[in-house]
Amino acid sequence: MITKGENGWDVDFLLDRSAGIRKRKKAFRTKSEAERWVIDLKRQYSLRGRDPGERLADLVNVWHELHGCTLKDKYRLPRTLAVVELLGNPIASSLTALDFSRFRMERLKTCTASTVNHEHRYIKSVFNELIRLGVWNEANPVANLRQLKVDEVELTFLSLDDCRLVLDECTASNNSHTLPVAKLCLATGARWDEAETITRAQVANGMVRFSRTKNGKGRSVPIPADLQALILERGYPGGGRLFSSCRSAFRKAYERTGLHTPGQLTHILRHTFASHYMMQGGNILALQKILGHGDIKMTMRYSHLAPDHFATALTFSPLALLGNQS
Repeated sequence: MITKGENGWDVDFLLDRSAGIRKRKKAFRTKSEAERWVIDLKRQYSLRGRDPGERLADLVNVWHELHGCTLKDKYRLPRTLAVVELLGNPIASSLTALDFSRFRMERLKTCTASTVNHEHRYIKSVFNELIRLGVWNEANPVANLRQLKVDEVELTFLSLDDCRLVLDECTASNNSHTLPVAKLCLATGARWDEAETITRAQVANGMVRFSRTKNGKGRSVPIPADLQALILERGYPGGGRLFSSCRSAFRKAYERTGLHTPGQLTHILRHTFASHYMMQGGNILALQKILGHGDIKMTMRYSHLAPDHFATALTFSPLALLGNQS
């Protein structure tokens, strides 16, 4: 759509595929200037004769065209449209906070508060982004609704014996890439997708550089020499991806162990790394950087595992003071 031409940056895209409306312009001085031109055209086109009876689903599709398509979460559009359908696809301008509050109460009968909070965030972000783009000129109807309180879930992690059992099953897997990817997750706390998609260029000098991360920020984590050798030995030759997709192979290997970690299989190795790191006296701020958490609150879920966590309760409690006086 935006390409480098002889005299600058050129734009050629379909403004409306169904109507066959195509827009072209050449010789922009910078790529960002070309991108702004495209965004302005799309915004102006989306504003044309807006129907006061426009349905929420139509608004979501405009949001996706202008912004949602740039998100890493490829499931955001279908998930958001599913929420809209459950809401009854109301006229966008008629949706109120009270409507959504009643919808939440009904949803709580069949799903968790955490799921409902996600659905709230999806709808809220649609209105927020369209307001920023100038497409929506009214207030965000769900902006002032508070998120539902969710009980903190205890994160399950594997013992060292469990880790050995899982790695033994990965070794026996038909997919030879399962073992190095699992070991990489255990050694660095990487998400499975991050570990599975690394390239040869990302592994060097005892370090792995994770670049395809959830928040878009890269991070480097050291790994032992024997693991680096295993990764480079088992991976594909060349400069591309080292591993094929092996998530399903890991799932089968994990199921063969008979271990039970409800709802946490995709992150169980990441939780295990973080938990053992803190139990061995690791630093919570360093752990945040290793895991790539944007918010320290996410990392604080592991803080209670530190050996000195609230250790002063043993010496500063009234019972301890009474014992000292006797």
